[in-house]
Amino acid sequence: MLALLAREPDMEWLELGLAGQAATLSYRSRGAARRTEAVAHPGGSRQYGERDAAVAGREYSCPQKHSLGPWPLKTLSLLECSGDNRLWQAYLEGLKKFLVFRKSMGMPAAWPIPEEQVRGFLAVESLYSSSKTLMYVAALSYLSKLTGNPDPLEDPITRWMVIGLKRRAGILRDKYLPITIEVLRSLLGALESVCVTHYECLLFRALFTVAFFGALRIGEMVAKHRDVLQPELLYLSDLQLMERRVVFYLHNSTVGQERHVISLGLSGEPWVCPVLALRSYVTVRSQLEGPLFMHSDHTTVTKREFLTVLQWALQLLGLCPEQYGVHSFWLGTAVTAVRCGYPEEDITRLARWPCMIPGRS
Repeated sequence: MLALLAREPDMEWLELGLAGQAATLSYRSRGAARRTEAVAHPGGSRQYGERDAAVAGREYSCPQKHSLGPWPLKTLSLLECSGDNRLWQAYLEGLKKFLVFRKSMGMPAAWPIPEEQVRGFLAVESLYSSSKTLMYVAALSYLSKLTGNPDPLEDPITRWMVIGLKRRAGILRDKYLPITIEVLRSLLGALESVCVTHYECLLFRALFTVAFFGALRIGEMVAKHRDVLQPELLYLSDLQLMERRVVFYLHNSTVGQERHVISLGLSGEPWVCPVLALRSYVTVRSQLEGPLFMHSDHTTVTKREFLTVLQWALQLLGLCPEQYGVHSFWLGTAVTAVRCGYPEEDITRLARWPCMIPGRS
């Protein structure tokens, strides 16, 4: 993605940074060879080492003041590793789609992105998929801000076009309400009336509390289909349950060779404590390796079953099931964190979503 951005106008600093990075890699490889040569011919490669070291010294430096600091390329590289890997792939797809659209329409390459280009891109892409189009323009918004350019979505007309797309896709906040801590307390109480067995009650209590406090994606907790287990699904071996803490090692958010880790501590309110809920569930669960959340017959909980139990519990509480969805737990986590005054950096880290925070403008 950085290589694509480097070809754009007014991105010379990025192009020079990538070139310097390549020169450094070349210098390091040559340096390794010369160190071997120096063993046989001492002192023969000193002048070359000094010259190449000077080139490598320009690896990440930026001579002009930049909004990302003196080493903008290094900053961008770290930011690219900070979010969900699938999200960055979607952003890369969005950037590629926009560049193809711009070329096909004969529009000039320009940053900041002109308002008419964003509006045209929205209009054309919305003919195919509203949800994908929203992801694509979110990519343009985020990349613009990252590179020190104005947010193209701040334009009033563009903003109303985005609202229309959200309404069409059914993801406006008045369509799907967040499950707040207050709603979670009531849901856990309703499970005793909704679930048929004690095992199922413990299972869904663990699911609901972990979904809220861990801000987990639905695909990390339950299977999308009974016979197809997606790679991001959590397994028993991905869980480390300690006396006062529980740790999850996720599959779908890798940074280098390290897996994304979510750590949850004991809550001061035992009724909604995810550690206590998981401990009670794991005690009755089979210790055979497999998906973490399973029924007593060892079958994996599916997304359909998760939604069914959630909707029954909501209906029992007198709440409208149609106003809640699979993302309501995640949304409730972010909204609750905002209301409690947590720093923006902590919220984005928890939500694993680098471009927007619900409830903040």
